Amino acid sequence: MAILGLSPYTWVMIAFLMLLVLVLILGDIGGIDFDHDISPDVDLGLSPLSLPIVASFGTSFGGFGTIFETVGFGPIVTPILAAVFAVLVSGGLYVVMLNLFVKSQAETRVDLATLVGYKGQVMIPIRPGQPGQIVVVTEARGRTLLQAISDDVVGTDEHVVVDSIVGNSVKVHKI
Repeated sequence: MAILGLSPYTWVMIAFLMLLVLVLILGDIGGIDFDHDISPDVDLGLSPLSLPIVASFGTSFGGFGTIFETVGFGPIVTPILAAVFAVLVSGGLYVVMLNLFVKSQAETRVDLATLVGYKGQVMIPIRPGQPGQIVVVTEARGRTLLQAISDDVVGTDEHVVVDSIVGNSVKVHKI
């Protein structure tokens, strides 16, 4: 049953491919997502029902459906196989996106002990007995603001080196 000379599976693929390209160009269109019944306090990162994942499922379903229909699988086997392969493709895309984007951005904790020896710049002046703030560039978070203490007076924009960790602060000295 061809519509304008094309299989319904081909039309499904074209429609979802256009949606996928639209999402690529515009981003996640207005934040449209199929929400789950989960507490709003829980952030799971990427949803398996996000628009790009659903669009990749639709595109894959249409593409595999077209292939299986052209090869000659029956009207019962074609949609089942197309759905199975579409789930595999969209599931694989979900796993790739989760590992590449979400997990790489999710870890923002900085182990202060690893910062000993790092150079930083003072953002809020440090005085003996009064903590200030420095910025250190780390691989985990990029620019990281840290509470800092020092035995000497260290002014704004001066460069320092992290000597040790004292509680939740780093002890620094001027360069």
